Order: sequence, then C-alpha cells, then structure tokens
Amino acid sequence: MTEKILLWKEKKMKRTKRLVSIGLTAVMAATLAAGCSGGKEGQDSENDNGGVTITLLNTKSELVDQFDALADEYKELTGVNIEVQFTSDVVSTHLSERYASGSPYTIMMVDRTDVYAFQDYLLDLSDEDWIADGGAEYGVNIDGKTYSFPLLVEAVGLLYNAQAIEDITGEEFNWTDYNTPEKFEGLLEELKAGGMESPVAVNQDDWSLANHFFGQLYDQQGNSEESSQEYVDSLKNGEVDLTGDARFNSLMDSFDTLLEYNINSADPLAADYDMNNEYFASGEVAFWFNGSWVTDVYSQTDKIGIMPLPQSDADGEANDRLIAGASKTFVIDKEYSTEEQQQAAKDFLNWLVYDEAGQSFMVDDCGIVPAFTNITKEVSTPISIAVQQFIQDGMTSYWYQAIPGDHGTEVGALLQKYMSGNMDREEFASAVEDYWTAQE
Repeated sequence: MTEKILLWKEKKMKRTKRLVSIGLTAVMAATLAAGCSGGKEGQDSENDNGGVTITLLNTKSELVDQFDALADEYKELTGVNIEVQFTSDVVSTHLSERYASGSPYTIMMVDRTDVYAFQDYLLDLSDEDWIADGGAEYGVNIDGKTYSFPLLVEAVGLLYNAQAIEDITGEEFNWTDYNTPEKFEGLLEELKAGGMESPVAVNQDDWSLANHFFGQLYDQQGNSEESSQEYVDSLKNGEVDLTGDARFNSLMDSFDTLLEYNINSADPLAADYDMNNEYFASGEVAFWFNGSWVTDVYSQTDKIGIMPLPQSDADGEANDRLIAGASKTFVIDKEYSTEEQQQAAKDFLNWLVYDEAGQSFMVDDCGIVPAFTNITKEVSTPISIAVQQFIQDGMTSYWYQAIPGDHGTEVGALLQKYMSGNMDREEFASAVEDYWTAQE
C-alpha cells in the first residue's frame, strides 16, 4: 500500500504537466482517434465531432478542478468543446428547473434515483460497448434498457486517520482490531485519555445523515438488491416495527456512540462539512463517517482509510463488509440536444472507458474506482486503495440507492432532531415508519 501511495504522490505532482503534454503528443492523438470512435479500440468509425459544443453537469465538489482541466484537455485532443458547470444544489431540483426552462445539459452527473425521475428525457444507452464491460451491472436499468453510465464505485463507512491514532497509541492501527462496538469505544476512550478530546466528527448534512448513515438500515438486509427492496417494501406496507428491529437499534446505538464523542457535540446542527474535513485531515479527530469521495486531506496525511461502522448486530458480516456501489452516474439528454451533440457525448463516455487518457483521468486524476472490468489501472489515492482492497477481497455489501428523492430531506430532518435532543429514539422510529407508509 505504501508503494501505491508514493506512486500517487508522484503522479499528483506530474498531473498538470501530463494534462498539457498529452494533448501535444502525436501518438496519443492517434490513439484517441481509435478510442473516441464511439466504440472499443480498433473499431472503425466515420464519426467526426470536431467543433461541436456539449455541456456537462458536475455534481461532485471534490472533482471541480479535475473536470475543468479535463475540458481543456479534451478540446485540445478532439476539437470538441465541453462546457462544464458545477452545482451543489439538490440534483433533482436543479434538473427540474433546467428542463422547465428548456436548457438541460448534454451530459448530466446525477444520483441513481434521478435516472428514474428523469427517464423520459434520457437517451437509451443500451447499445454502447461499455455495457458489456460493467455498464449493465452498475448502470441503472429500467425495463430492460440501460439509461446511465456508472462513473465510479464509491463506498460509505467510517473514515479513520491512522496517523492521528498511532501518534497517541504508539501502535500500528489495524481497523480489524476495533470492529466491534466494545473495542471501538475502548479505542475512543484511549484516544481521549491521550489528549484527543473529541475523537469523532459527525456531519449534520441531511444527505450524509439520512442517505449514507441511516441508509445502512436498507443496505444491510441480505447483501442484495432484492433483499434490500424487500425490506423497504415491508416498511412501505407498515410491516416493520423499528423499535423492535435489531438492525435499526444496532445502527442507532452506534450513532449514539459517535454523537457522544462528536467534536460538534455542543451544537451538532452547527457542524460545518469543511471544518469536519479539516478536523479529520489535521488529526484533531480520528474518525469521520463519510465516504470514499473525501480527497481533500492528502496534503496533510496519507495514513487514512475506511472501515465498516462497528455495530452490535453483526449479521451478514456487517462489521467486516464495506458498503459499496456505483453512486454517481452520467446520463445523456435526448430531448434538447442535437444528434451531433448526443454522438459527441457518447464518444466522450467511450473515451473514458477505452482510451488510456480517459482511464488515467478517472483513476489517476480523480482517484476514483472505475466500474468497468476492462480498466486494469490500480487506484493510488489512500482511501480508494482501501475500497479497492475490500472489492478485491469480496468483502463489500450492496448499497441500496433506490430511495425516494425526498428521503434525504425528510429523514435527514428527523435525524437532525434526534441528534439535537429534540426527539427520542422511539419518536424517531415512529416518524420514520410514517415516512415510509406515506410513500406510494
């Protein structure tokens, strides 16, 4: 792992130089001609999209610089102009506004639930070559058709700053030594005794609380889409008594532990995401429940990773398996974009999968774990290394992402009440049950 991280540092230092030189290399340009053909390398193509302009919506804040640089690189290589726009708004709301005004994007980075919501406006991508290389497995399939391009595999769990832990304990940190609530809380007490007053950071953002943390209730129901959906359906039908549900109580017990050691405990709803990031990166806290998308920490430490949340209910190897799946996904508009723009958009997605420069963008520049089986490049950013290891070891749990669009705001608001002491567990359980029984 150390060698991979050193390689990542070297690549990071050379990133800017590579982005410039890659577009000037005649060999790479020739390679692109094959890779951007709208299919796998070596296939013939009559397509030439030089000069066309397409728009791309980026919804990942940690990839703003990378996509901006990519737009310059891609235009230099192909002549295709990609206008990238970032938004931190709720994706479904943002896209609804754009479609209402008749100005959606050619390519849109969305959450999986958004694919279902906007299906009627999206291009059917079932005939693309990357479908056979992971697209069918990780993309969103509706009625036998694939409407999305899975950009990356991500994971949610408990991030740990091993350097901060080891500085206090004096021992090498191995997360498997602390994969039960008792062992984990023992470590938190040891960290407190060693001078780390509050070893945990807890977000107050509704998407983090409801969709990622509480979403584990739906994820850990048998490690399959079918079992998760069956559990959600039983919630909708009012068949689940959460107060007596072992997984629910296990999850909430662990949440209570995190809140007890939370650096934001004085006012948990005032927690700032960027400050939590700084607390974690600097080692002021050792643990932060978040996901593999966290990258703005490596300038301060490389000794970080991700582990499953320790729970008392360990059924289904909940304490050993990391929740992972394809989260962010690309879709292409079919209603307002021209055929030329649609083809340019499809060529761009093929470039990401089949061209070496596209693969390097995803793996080296963005530090993400690709969803495609043909990409053999190993990730080198520390958290992604940890995620890839869980995947290679076959120790991941299914990530259920078909939750309703308002789950984040509605259940997130309930969790905010709970963490601020304005709702007890029984009241919270009842409110969550009411939320689900109100779903159609």
